[in-house]
Amino acid sequence: MSRLQSLKLFVNQRLNAAVEEIFGHFERTITEYEEELERRHRKLLDVVLTPEIKLRHAVIPADVQQQLGSQEEAPPEQQEWSSRVEQEQPEPPLIKEEQEELWTTS
Repeated sequence: MSRLQSLKLFVNQRLNAAVEEIFGHFERTITEYEEELERRHRKLLDVVLTPEIKLRHAVIPADVQQQLGSQEEAPPEQQEWSSRVEQEQPEPPLIKEEQEELWTTS
């Protein structure tokens, strides 16, 4: 075998080894990504499919309910102010338009 043929054989072997190593890393990375996606998918399914714990409604005493109900009503002056605000029509903003001056250099 000539020196040129042995050099070609050596380069071919080295290139094949490099390709196999690269593909090995690639396959391992893909496998790791797939496993991570599977873990996330399972986690999402657990969140979606796990039944929620429903809290029972607390029994609120009547005097507390009255207090809460009276707090929800706005005072008359606030009601009057909010109705005035709703009736007013906002004016469109005034925008001053200016013409651009073109500057030229001689």
